[in-house]
Amino acid sequence: MDEIFKLLHKYKNINKEKMIMIKSILIGVSLLILSGCAAIFKGTSQEVSIRSNDNAAKIYVNDVFMGKGSTRTVFKKNKNYTIRVEQKDCTATTVSASKSFDPITLLGVLIDYGIFTVLVVDGLGTGAWQEFDQESFVIDAQCEEVL
Repeated sequence: MDEIFKLLHKYKNINKEKMIMIKSILIGVSLLILSGCAAIFKGTSQEVSIRSNDNAAKIYVNDVFMGKGSTRTVFKKNKNYTIRVEQKDCTATTVSASKSFDPITLLGVLIDYGIFTVLVVDGLGTGAWQEFDQESFVIDAQCEEVL
C-alpha cells in the first residue's frame, strides 16, 4: 500500500495532508470491506447460560467440564457445541446447541453484492451468518423416579 502512496506523491504532486487523508480513507474502506455485516452488528460469538435444577449436576461443553449447577460461557459462531449434564445415579443428558441463519448477514449485499462480506467474511471466516437459537439452557439428567 505504501507503494501506491509513493506513486501518487511522485506523479500527482500531492501534499502531505492529502496523502494522510487518502491513506485514512483507504484504510477505512479496507476495514469496512474486511468485515461482514453480521460480524459488525452481532459479533462472532454469543454468551450462553447453562443450568441444571440440581446444583450437584456436572455440566460439560464439548466434553470439557464447565462447573456444577450452572455456568456461563461464550460460544463461537463458527463452531458446533454439545452440552452434557451428568448427575450421580442418573443417565446423562446431551443436547446440541442448534443454529439458524442470521438475517443481518443480508446487509452485506448492499456493500459488495454479498460476494466477499457474506460468503467469505460472515460465512467461511467468522461463521457470523449463523446465530445460536438459544442463549439459555436448562438441562437435567434423566433420573428414575422412586415410587
